[in-house]
Amino acid sequence: MLSAATSSVDLSADSVAVGRSVVISVVPRDGTGAPLGPDQTVTLALAGGSSGGQLGTVAFFTYDSSYRARFTGDVAGTPLTVTARVATVTLPTTRTLRVQAPPPPTWTFCSNTGEVCTFVGTRDVRLVAASGVTHTQEFTGTVPCAPDGYERGFRSAPPAAYVRCEYGALKVDALANAMPGMAGLDAPVLQVPRGDRGAGAQLVRSASASPSAPMGEGSFRMTCTLATMDFFDPIVYPGQAKAAHLHMFFGNVAITPASTSRSLVAGGSGSCSGGTVNRTGYWVPALFDVRTSEIVPPDFATIYYKTGYNVDPATITEIPEGLVMIAGDKANVGRVQSKNQLEVAIWACEKTASTNTGAVPTCPVGDIVTLLINFPQCWDGVRLDSPDHQSHMAYPVYRNPPQRSTCPPTHPVMLPIITEIFHWPVTAGMNSAFWRLSSDMYPISTRGGYSAHADWMNGWEPTFLRAIVTNCLKPGRDCYVNLLGDGRELY
Repeated sequence: MLSAATSSVDLSADSVAVGRSVVISVVPRDGTGAPLGPDQTVTLALAGGSSGGQLGTVAFFTYDSSYRARFTGDVAGTPLTVTARVATVTLPTTRTLRVQAPPPPTWTFCSNTGEVCTFVGTRDVRLVAASGVTHTQEFTGTVPCAPDGYERGFRSAPPAAYVRCEYGALKVDALANAMPGMAGLDAPVLQVPRGDRGAGAQLVRSASASPSAPMGEGSFRMTCTLATMDFFDPIVYPGQAKAAHLHMFFGNVAITPASTSRSLVAGGSGSCSGGTVNRTGYWVPALFDVRTSEIVPPDFATIYYKTGYNVDPATITEIPEGLVMIAGDKANVGRVQSKNQLEVAIWACEKTASTNTGAVPTCPVGDIVTLLINFPQCWDGVRLDSPDHQSHMAYPVYRNPPQRSTCPPTHPVMLPIITEIFHWPVTAGMNSAFWRLSSDMYPISTRGGYSAHADWMNGWEPTFLRAIVTNCLKPGRDCYVNLLGDGRELY
């Protein structure tokens, strides 16, 4: 039975700027202080002051058995009194909330001119001159701090003696939660990081370096920025919008629920090195904080194409056009995922020592949480997909030297192994112990991250992927970052 005396009303902040939001939470409890759960009727009221705003829908959060609503301020004024009612009982606890005038935009020093300005996500970045003249554009992840001369740089900057670059706040977009409560992602409206607009041309130039000499294994790597976030999966739920858990997509920025390998190659800008050279779709479940339903902004993805462990480079074959596949097990709980002794999903802290337990590690502020997914590289030579999107592929039979790792007879064609690595910086106020994947369909009392998996849908311009296989992998050379091994590089 409800106890008004033990129930609580709380705010995530006592004041909010115009255009910003605050979360109001109510926890109905019984006489022993135990939460009552999801079957209560909770209503909120804000009155008594001149501040104004919009109150969202009250929704139940499984993480702490609270009922929450987001209030967005739109008129600055005197404080409002926040009251809550559970069924017909008005709780005696009240809070005050004031809407304040929006603060002026804040700008953070990034770099001096002549250097590269690097940051997380999509933001406004401005060139600043000694005279105070500024020129602002939106960028994702990085931009050369210079008024001209770079393909992915500033455009139409007025003449001035620019001395530094500064960036603004992370840009987010409101996205309706298609499946409130799934995996503990409870908020009805999510604030998702805005994706990159990508490059609409092939970004290829003469190489500034050369690959290594033959060394017994070959590799090529590149980086991709976030393209978009949404509730669809073109492989598992083709053509169905809002049918999947929340994913973050890298690569082709025009990816949709109806995308196919053929459509990716045919159109859309690219958020990976090389622009439209590589319009492949790379995606993985989103990561969020179960306490707040706040999406954890990713920094970038690193994509490797390699010969694989102890594989004879000469046996590597070109990846077929139209291939799609999934690596990892979204139903996994409580264990490290592995195939043929290879760890398929590896969680780690980038800067501090950590052990892969199969779950999201607790990394300190200033570190980076990483998730590495290894894809199978043995193809059956016939199917470009399969009903489970995995059985047309297999992992090699791994052997130590002097023997070689080989493909099983059922999947005899050795392709490059693809490894996708995703990066999430841990910033002030974050605690990765509370992070979960949107695919973690198990109780929130179990650590998040066990369901790690990733998808790959081929969108390469074939001649460029062929160059990587021919010039880097089959000869067993390391092409480092973006080198095609033939005197050209992506950028």
